[in-house]
Amino acid sequence: MLHSVIDHLSVWEVAHRWHGYDPNSTDPQALPLIVQDSLRTITRLQFSHELFVCSPQGVVRKSLKSLPSFDDFIVPELMDSEVETGQITDGCTTQRLQSTESANGLSEDERQERYEDFSANWTRRHDEAVKDFPLCFDQRVFRKADLEKVHVLRSDVLHLCEIGGAPLASFWFSEMEQQDHQRYLETGNSGDSVRNRAARMKRDDIDAFWSRLDSKQKHRLLCREIAAQLWLASPDRTIADLIRDPSIKNIGGGKYYDGDKTVREWIKDLDPRPKEMKKGGRPARQ
Repeated sequence: MLHSVIDHLSVWEVAHRWHGYDPNSTDPQALPLIVQDSLRTITRLQFSHELFVCSPQGVVRKSLKSLPSFDDFIVPELMDSEVETGQITDGCTTQRLQSTESANGLSEDERQERYEDFSANWTRRHDEAVKDFPLCFDQRVFRKADLEKVHVLRSDVLHLCEIGGAPLASFWFSEMEQQDHQRYLETGNSGDSVRNRAARMKRDDIDAFWSRLDSKQKHRLLCREIAAQLWLASPDRTIADLIRDPSIKNIGGGKYYDGDKTVREWIKDLDPRPKEMKKGGRPARQ
Protein backbone atom coordinates (compact mmCIF):
# COMPACT_ATOMS: atom_id res chain seq x y z
CA MET A 1 0.00 0.00 0.00
CA LEU A 2 1.17 3.51 -0.81
CA HIS A 3 1.76 5.81 2.14
CA SER A 4 -1.09 8.29 2.59
CA VAL A 5 1.40 11.16 2.37
CA ILE A 6 1.36 10.52 -1.40
CA ASP A 7 -1.77 12.49 -2.20
CA HIS A 8 -1.71 12.47 -6.00
CA LEU A 9 -0.82 10.07 -8.81
CA SER A 10 -1.13 10.18 -12.58
CA VAL A 11 -4.46 9.26 -14.13
CA TRP A 12 -2.64 6.46 -15.96
CA GLU A 13 -1.19 4.96 -12.77
CA VAL A 14 -4.40 5.21 -10.75
CA ALA A 15 -6.50 3.50 -13.42
CA HIS A 16 -4.01 0.61 -13.54
CA ARG A 17 -3.17 0.09 -9.86
CA TRP A 18 -6.81 0.36 -8.85
CA HIS A 19 -7.37 -2.98 -10.59
CA GLY A 20 -4.02 -4.60 -9.83
CA TYR A 21 -2.26 -3.88 -13.13
CA ASP A 22 1.31 -2.64 -13.48
CA PRO A 23 1.16 0.78 -15.21
CA ASN A 24 4.57 0.13 -16.75
CA SER A 25 3.74 -3.14 -18.47
CA THR A 26 0.52 -2.61 -20.44
CA ASP A 27 0.09 -1.79 -24.12
CA PRO A 28 -1.89 1.45 -24.71
CA GLN A 29 -3.29 -0.19 -27.84
CA ALA A 30 -4.63 -3.20 -25.94
CA LEU A 31 -5.54 -2.13 -22.40
CA PRO A 32 -7.71 -4.37 -20.20
CA LEU A 33 -11.33 -3.23 -20.44
CA ILE A 34 -11.55 -2.47 -16.73
CA VAL A 35 -8.55 -0.13 -17.02
CA GLN A 36 -10.11 1.52 -20.08
CA ASP A 37 -13.33 2.09 -18.14
CA SER A 38 -11.47 3.76 -15.27
CA LEU A 39 -9.46 5.98 -17.62
CA ARG A 40 -12.62 7.07 -19.41
CA THR A 41 -14.47 7.76 -16.16
CA ILE A 42 -11.70 9.81 -14.56
CA THR A 43 -10.92 11.85 -17.68
CA ARG A 44 -14.61 12.60 -18.30
CA LEU A 45 -15.06 13.84 -14.73
CA GLN A 46 -11.89 15.95 -14.88
CA PHE A 47 -12.94 17.39 -18.24
CA SER A 48 -16.30 18.44 -16.77
CA HIS A 49 -14.61 19.91 -13.65
CA GLU A 50 -16.23 17.35 -11.35
CA LEU A 51 -12.75 16.22 -10.27
CA PHE A 52 -9.71 18.41 -9.72
CA VAL A 53 -6.67 18.35 -12.01
CA CYS A 54 -3.26 18.17 -10.38
CA SER A 55 0.17 18.70 -11.95
CA PRO A 56 2.97 16.11 -11.54
CA GLN A 57 4.51 18.54 -9.01
CA GLY A 58 1.36 18.47 -6.88
CA VAL A 59 -0.12 21.84 -7.87
CA VAL A 60 -3.92 21.67 -7.97
CA ARG A 61 -5.26 23.67 -10.90
CA LYS A 62 -8.07 26.12 -10.25
CA SER A 63 -11.37 24.85 -11.59
CA LEU A 64 -15.09 25.52 -11.51
CA LYS A 65 -15.17 23.65 -8.18
CA SER A 66 -13.05 26.39 -6.59
CA LEU A 67 -14.32 29.37 -8.60
CA PRO A 68 -15.60 32.25 -6.41
CA SER A 69 -19.29 32.91 -6.89
CA PHE A 70 -20.57 35.93 -8.80
CA ASP A 71 -21.74 37.46 -5.51
CA ASP A 72 -18.22 37.18 -4.07
CA PHE A 73 -16.51 38.55 -7.17
CA ILE A 74 -14.83 41.94 -6.67
CA VAL A 75 -14.38 44.00 -9.81
CA PRO A 76 -10.62 44.79 -10.05
CA GLU A 77 -11.28 48.46 -10.79
CA LEU A 78 -13.10 48.94 -7.49
CA MET A 79 -11.40 51.61 -5.41
CA ASP A 80 -9.87 50.77 -2.03
CA SER A 81 -12.17 53.28 -0.38
CA GLU A 82 -15.13 51.13 -1.40
CA VAL A 83 -13.83 48.10 0.48
CA GLU A 84 -14.58 48.29 4.19
CA THR A 85 -11.99 46.65 6.44
CA GLY A 86 -13.46 44.65 9.29
CA GLN A 87 -12.19 42.96 12.41
CA ILE A 88 -9.25 40.58 12.41
CA THR A 89 -10.24 36.90 12.55
CA ASP A 90 -7.68 34.12 12.96
CA GLY A 91 -4.93 36.54 12.02
CA CYS A 92 -6.61 37.68 8.79
CA THR A 93 -8.35 40.99 8.20
CA THR A 94 -11.88 40.52 6.89
CA GLN A 95 -13.26 42.86 4.25
CA ARG A 96 -16.81 43.72 3.25
CA LEU A 97 -17.56 45.05 -0.20
CA GLN A 98 -19.62 48.23 -0.33
CA SER A 99 -20.69 48.00 -3.97
CA THR A 100 -23.29 50.05 -5.82
CA GLU A 101 -23.70 50.72 -9.52
CA SER A 102 -22.88 54.36 -9.04
CA ALA A 103 -19.78 53.50 -7.01
CA ASN A 104 -17.96 51.47 -9.62
CA GLY A 105 -19.60 52.76 -12.79
CA LEU A 106 -20.45 49.28 -14.08
CA SER A 107 -23.90 48.01 -14.95
CA GLU A 108 -24.95 44.52 -13.90
CA ASP A 109 -24.39 43.26 -17.46
CA GLU A 110 -20.90 44.77 -17.54
CA ARG A 111 -20.07 43.20 -14.20
CA GLN A 112 -21.32 39.86 -15.54
CA GLU A 113 -18.99 40.21 -18.52
CA ARG A 114 -16.06 40.91 -16.19
CA TYR A 115 -16.98 37.86 -14.15
CA GLU A 116 -17.09 35.66 -17.25
CA ASP A 117 -13.61 36.87 -18.24
CA PHE A 118 -12.40 36.25 -14.69
CA SER A 119 -13.90 32.74 -14.74
CA ALA A 120 -12.24 31.83 -18.04
CA ASN A 121 -8.89 32.99 -16.72
CA TRP A 122 -9.43 31.18 -13.41
CA THR A 123 -9.93 27.79 -15.08
CA ARG A 124 -7.56 28.15 -18.05
CA ARG A 125 -4.81 25.88 -16.68
CA HIS A 126 -7.30 23.16 -15.80
CA ASP A 127 -8.91 23.47 -19.23
CA GLU A 128 -5.55 23.40 -21.00
CA ALA A 129 -4.56 20.21 -19.16
CA VAL A 130 -7.73 18.33 -20.16
CA LYS A 131 -8.39 19.75 -23.63
CA ASP A 132 -7.57 16.44 -25.37
CA PHE A 133 -9.41 14.19 -22.90
CA PRO A 134 -12.43 13.68 -25.22
CA LEU A 135 -10.09 11.51 -27.29
CA CYS A 136 -9.90 9.21 -24.28
CA PHE A 137 -13.48 9.07 -23.00
CA ASP A 138 -15.26 9.43 -26.37
CA GLN A 139 -12.91 7.80 -28.88
CA ARG A 140 -11.01 5.34 -26.65
CA VAL A 141 -7.64 6.73 -27.69
CA PHE A 142 -5.34 6.24 -24.71
CA ARG A 143 -2.22 8.38 -24.96
CA LYS A 144 -0.01 7.22 -22.12
CA ALA A 145 2.23 10.30 -22.18
CA ASP A 146 -0.78 12.64 -21.86
CA LEU A 147 -2.42 10.58 -19.13
CA GLU A 148 0.80 10.55 -17.11
CA LYS A 149 1.07 14.35 -17.20
CA VAL A 150 -2.28 14.86 -15.48
CA HIS A 151 -2.62 13.71 -11.89
CA VAL A 152 -5.67 12.89 -9.78
CA LEU A 153 -5.98 13.55 -6.06
CA ARG A 154 -6.28 10.79 -3.48
CA SER A 155 -9.27 12.65 -2.03
CA ASP A 156 -10.96 12.55 -5.45
CA VAL A 157 -10.47 8.78 -5.67
CA LEU A 158 -12.20 8.60 -2.29
CA HIS A 159 -14.99 10.80 -3.69
CA LEU A 160 -15.43 8.46 -6.68
CA CYS A 161 -15.74 5.47 -4.35
CA GLU A 162 -18.30 7.29 -2.19
CA ILE A 163 -20.59 8.38 -5.02
CA GLY A 164 -20.21 5.06 -6.84
CA GLY A 165 -20.68 2.88 -3.77
CA ALA A 166 -17.43 1.08 -4.58
CA PRO A 167 -14.80 -0.34 -2.20
CA LEU A 168 -11.75 1.84 -1.62
CA ALA A 169 -8.68 1.17 -3.74
CA SER A 170 -6.56 -1.07 -1.51
CA PHE A 171 -3.28 0.15 -3.01
CA TRP A 172 -3.87 3.66 -1.65
CA PHE A 173 -6.03 3.29 1.47
CA SER A 174 -5.31 1.49 4.73
CA GLU A 175 -7.30 -1.47 5.97
CA MET A 176 -8.85 0.74 8.66
CA GLU A 177 -9.91 3.29 6.04
CA GLN A 178 -11.40 0.54 3.91
CA GLN A 179 -13.39 -0.73 6.90
CA ASP A 180 -14.64 2.76 7.77
CA HIS A 181 -15.65 3.31 4.15
CA GLN A 182 -17.50 0.00 3.97
CA ARG A 183 -19.36 0.83 7.19
CA TYR A 184 -20.29 4.23 5.69
CA LEU A 185 -21.66 2.54 2.55
CA GLU A 186 -23.73 0.15 4.68
CA THR A 187 -25.08 2.67 7.21
CA GLY A 188 -25.17 5.91 5.21
CA ASN A 189 -23.95 7.64 8.36
CA SER A 190 -21.60 10.45 7.28
CA GLY A 191 -19.85 10.18 10.64
CA ASP A 192 -18.48 6.82 9.51
CA SER A 193 -16.95 8.18 6.30
CA VAL A 194 -13.21 8.29 5.75
CA ARG A 195 -13.54 11.95 4.78
CA ASN A 196 -15.04 12.92 8.15
CA ARG A 197 -12.60 10.67 9.95
CA ALA A 198 -9.76 12.64 8.40
CA ALA A 199 -11.50 15.91 9.23
CA ARG A 200 -11.54 14.90 12.88
CA MET A 201 -7.75 14.95 13.04
CA LYS A 202 -6.72 15.88 16.55
CA ARG A 203 -5.41 19.34 17.16
CA ASP A 204 -2.29 17.75 18.61
CA ASP A 205 -1.55 16.17 15.22
CA ILE A 206 -1.91 19.52 13.47
CA ASP A 207 0.34 21.20 16.01
CA ALA A 208 2.88 18.40 15.63
CA PHE A 209 2.92 18.87 11.85
CA TRP A 210 3.41 22.63 12.19
CA SER A 211 6.16 22.20 14.77
CA ARG A 212 8.13 19.99 12.37
CA LEU A 213 8.35 22.78 9.80
CA ASP A 214 11.29 25.15 9.85
CA SER A 215 10.76 28.93 9.65
CA LYS A 216 11.19 29.07 5.88
CA GLN A 217 8.61 26.33 5.30
CA LYS A 218 6.13 28.13 7.56
CA HIS A 219 6.72 31.43 5.78
CA ARG A 220 6.20 29.76 2.40
CA LEU A 221 2.83 28.33 3.46
CA LEU A 222 1.72 31.64 4.97
CA CYS A 223 2.79 33.69 1.95
CA ARG A 224 0.96 31.36 -0.43
CA GLU A 225 -2.26 31.49 1.59
CA ILE A 226 -2.13 35.28 1.84
CA ALA A 227 -1.28 35.66 -1.88
CA ALA A 228 -4.24 33.47 -2.85
CA GLN A 229 -6.61 35.70 -0.86
CA LEU A 230 -5.10 38.92 -2.20
CA TRP A 231 -5.44 37.71 -5.78
CA LEU A 232 -8.98 36.55 -5.10
CA ALA A 233 -9.85 40.11 -4.09
CA SER A 234 -7.78 41.81 -6.84
CA PRO A 235 -6.93 39.45 -9.74
CA ASP A 236 -5.04 42.14 -11.69
CA ARG A 237 -2.36 42.76 -9.08
CA THR A 238 1.20 41.90 -10.12
CA ILE A 239 3.55 39.55 -8.31
CA ALA A 240 5.81 42.48 -7.47
CA ASP A 241 2.85 44.33 -5.97
CA LEU A 242 1.97 41.37 -3.76
CA ILE A 243 5.57 40.93 -2.61
CA ARG A 244 5.46 44.53 -1.34
CA ASP A 245 2.08 44.08 0.34
CA PRO A 246 2.31 44.57 4.14
CA SER A 247 0.43 41.33 4.81
CA ILE A 248 2.95 39.31 2.78
CA LYS A 249 5.92 41.10 4.35
CA ASN A 250 4.77 41.19 7.97
CA ILE A 251 2.26 38.37 8.49
CA GLY A 252 3.71 36.00 5.89
CA GLY A 253 7.30 36.71 6.85
CA GLY A 254 8.42 37.90 3.42
CA LYS A 255 10.43 40.70 5.03
CA TYR A 256 12.99 38.18 6.24
CA TYR A 257 14.16 37.37 2.70
CA ASP A 258 16.43 39.73 0.77
CA GLY A 259 15.20 40.72 -2.66
CA ASP A 260 12.08 39.41 -4.36
CA LYS A 261 13.30 36.08 -5.74
CA THR A 262 12.37 33.80 -2.83
CA VAL A 263 8.80 35.02 -2.31
CA ARG A 264 8.30 35.28 -6.08
CA GLU A 265 9.16 31.58 -6.49
CA TRP A 266 6.73 30.72 -3.69
CA ILE A 267 3.69 32.45 -5.18
CA LYS A 268 4.21 32.78 -8.94
CA ASP A 269 2.16 29.67 -9.82
CA LEU A 270 -0.86 31.24 -8.06
CA ASP A 271 -0.88 34.32 -10.34
CA PRO A 272 -4.35 34.33 -12.02
CA ARG A 273 -3.49 36.88 -14.72
CA PRO A 274 -3.35 35.86 -18.40
CA LYS A 275 0.10 34.96 -19.71
CA GLU A 276 0.36 38.11 -21.82
CA MET A 277 -0.14 40.29 -18.72
CA LYS A 278 2.76 38.62 -16.91
CA LYS A 279 5.37 39.62 -19.45
CA GLY A 280 7.73 42.36 -18.45
CA GLY A 281 10.75 42.81 -16.27
CA ARG A 282 13.74 45.05 -16.63
CA PRO A 283 14.42 46.44 -20.08
CA ALA A 284 17.49 45.08 -21.85
CA ARG A 285 20.65 47.14 -21.63
CA GLN A 286 21.59 49.07 -24.76
